[in-house]
Amino acid sequence: MQSAESLKRRIEMEGRNDLIRESPSGSTTIKVGDDSNLSEILVFTSLCNVYIVQKKELMDKFQALQKIDLEPGEKPIYLTGEKRYKGFLIVAFENGKIGKISMESFQTEYTRKKLRNAFNSESRLVFIELIEQDIDLVAMSSIKKVVLFNTSQINVVGSRSTKGVQVMKPKDGSIMIKVIRLENTKLTDPEYYRKSESLNAIGFYLKPDDEI
Repeated sequence: MQSAESLKRRIEMEGRNDLIRESPSGSTTIKVGDDSNLSEILVFTSLCNVYIVQKKELMDKFQALQKIDLEPGEKPIYLTGEKRYKGFLIVAFENGKIGKISMESFQTEYTRKKLRNAFNSESRLVFIELIEQDIDLVAMSSIKKVVLFNTSQINVVGSRSTKGVQVMKPKDGSIMIKVIRLENTKLTDPEYYRKSESLNAIGFYLKPDDEI
């Protein structure tokens, strides 16, 4: 088993903004959220589980990965503090749907170390992030169509198994391949891609000089 320090170095080198990806060597990238001044660390995994680790047991938040017993084939994809179970978990799926789950739905009456069905498993997850306030996100499809939207356009739900709402409409068999915070993109005119009146949009083609 790797030490917490080696895990930390690998995660930091591989970056903080990507969801889990397999490399040729079999290593993975783990998206890392903020955990400042919080009592618990949440580890979301590829099998739709979330493991809850008491921060008081840790010298470093990356040690949370050593405190969980993963199932066969299971890999951690998102590591974050619980922010006192305030805010929302944004989950986006390959089928173009995005859910906004109240963090209160992850709070349990008893101290539990694992919750199953932390998010819906019907379509492949492409984005997951805990937010406290609504933010602008940019979604892109496999045919390079782009939609800019604000998470305030998605109603918050208490069900962790929500399928989400259709944000990006498929076209000719396209799928949603990426969702990213607006501030992490390089768009010359972001508002060009915004569909403010409604969701369920095919989107606009990515301009040649823009990057997502």
